[in-house]
Amino acid sequence: MGILSALFAGVSGLNANGTALSVIGNNIANMQTVGFKSSKATFADLISSSISGGSGSVQTGIGVALTSVQGNFSQGSLATSSNVLDMAIDGNGFFIVQDAQGGTFYSRAGSFRLDKDNNVVDPSGFKLRGFLADTTGTITGSIGDVALPSTTASPRATTLAFLAANLNSATPITGVRGNIVGSAPATIAVPTAAGNLSFNIDLNGDGVQTVTVAAGIATNAALATAIQNAVRALTPTDPFRAAAYSGFTASVNSAGFFTLASGLTGVTDNTTASTGAVTITAVAGDTLAANLFMPAGTSTTGTDFDLSNPTGSSNFSTSMTVYDSLGNSHLFTTYFTKLGTNTWNYNVTANSNDMVTANYASANIDATLGITRVGAGTLTFGTNGTLDRESVALRFDTGTAAGAVGAAPGELQVDFNGATADQLLTYNFGTSVTTEGGNGLDGTSQFGSQSAVVQLTQDGYAAGSLQAFSVDGNGVINGRFSNGQLRALAQVVLARFPDPLGLTRTGNNTFAESGNSGQPVTGVPESAGLGKLKSNTLELSNVDLGESFIDMIAAQRGFQANSRVITTSDEILQELVNLKR
Repeated sequence: MGILSALFAGVSGLNANGTALSVIGNNIANMQTVGFKSSKATFADLISSSISGGSGSVQTGIGVALTSVQGNFSQGSLATSSNVLDMAIDGNGFFIVQDAQGGTFYSRAGSFRLDKDNNVVDPSGFKLRGFLADTTGTITGSIGDVALPSTTASPRATTLAFLAANLNSATPITGVRGNIVGSAPATIAVPTAAGNLSFNIDLNGDGVQTVTVAAGIATNAALATAIQNAVRALTPTDPFRAAAYSGFTASVNSAGFFTLASGLTGVTDNTTASTGAVTITAVAGDTLAANLFMPAGTSTTGTDFDLSNPTGSSNFSTSMTVYDSLGNSHLFTTYFTKLGTNTWNYNVTANSNDMVTANYASANIDATLGITRVGAGTLTFGTNGTLDRESVALRFDTGTAAGAVGAAPGELQVDFNGATADQLLTYNFGTSVTTEGGNGLDGTSQFGSQSAVVQLTQDGYAAGSLQAFSVDGNGVINGRFSNGQLRALAQVVLARFPDPLGLTRTGNNTFAESGNSGQPVTGVPESAGLGKLKSNTLELSNVDLGESFIDMIAAQRGFQANSRVITTSDEILQELVNLKR
């Protein structure tokens, strides 16, 4: 009967509008809830039957039905906060959280804090999930509970030290050049002739080479010039000792005594075979060496760096703090000494109290100054000031005065007290042109300006505790430690769904995956369609209060109107009953 249908339609209208008021009330109640997403009730009409009529089918309805409560996942406003763990997603995505039973939920509410175990949790105690980092700060692909370290972070022993400096090209050569002076005035035949034209020379231990001058030289002065030019034209066996030849000098005094001097002072620290001596021997069948009285001449050994006077025997120095395997700090001082044209030695010293001195020869220890020489090497520069060659360094933990040649340029091996033995520590002076194929300009150089340090860095550090942390836009939680290190601790992972409207609300500002939502796609912020993460920020509720009031008025009017349908239907039925009277 049509009157009864009207009665039932009114009842359905009351129920529908009552539900709509409930949804609106829930929205208004959560307008201050962080990350809350509002909902809207949607309805559909109900058809009971079709009645055939003259003009076709006549369809009658029996009211309205609630079809869904649809979520609104539009972006909420962002508000700043003082808590670094307050995080907001600007764009698509959900935080992934997990309860104590291991259940996984999804949330837009980024109000997090640290619990007693240093886990990052929301107000309900659900743990935030993210990509974990290893002890070096490398983000791994493993997802777990985000927690901040509460224990002391392990130290790191120094393995690489970068030293960039400018060494003044105008610096005078330091030390004594190796030389030999004839034991008597020269008695050469003038002019020089066959049988009196050559001798053998060994400069700084570079190996024996034959020096030959032309015949017909008529004076001692001209002979000295010829010898000097002939030696400078020789090719060094060891490129690091090239300055011994290029700076070689030959001179003769008024009494006829010849002096032959190397262009280098002391020894190059690229090999234990280097010496500071100049040695002259005769070529078989030639009398020039004997006529110069050189084989038995007075020889002076060249010297450069003196461990007992490191400052006075060097041209420039700088210090750097390095660390052993226990995180103890040690001060290394590097002394640079110019020993020839475009050629410098460096010597590295440490406090003797820090070293296992039993592994170092007494020649490399100065008890008065309390220092131990732990390494040395040679640098050569091009005529344009670029770093051309870096020698394989000498290490002195072998118990020998000469030390031993290391395995690579700048690589030292040192023994600190109480720490792991044979710690390898490489000094990097930049990419040299010949040794490493670089441009020679990204580290130590030799230009005509004051010697000065440009940059000092090393990769070691002491043990440290977490002092503070921050979160960047990619969700990386970076920790700052008391030892000055900054490293990643974890990275927040986000999830997105093919249909977020299909998610199931589970309370506590969380959602759960459902068959309608599809499976989550996880990733880091600002990737795969996920939004950006903002720290010290919270996403507010997206409830529009004005819109909610309008919807509430409409639902109220609908409820009132449906109430009238019921009362009117009741009156009609009453009239129908009264027809019997």
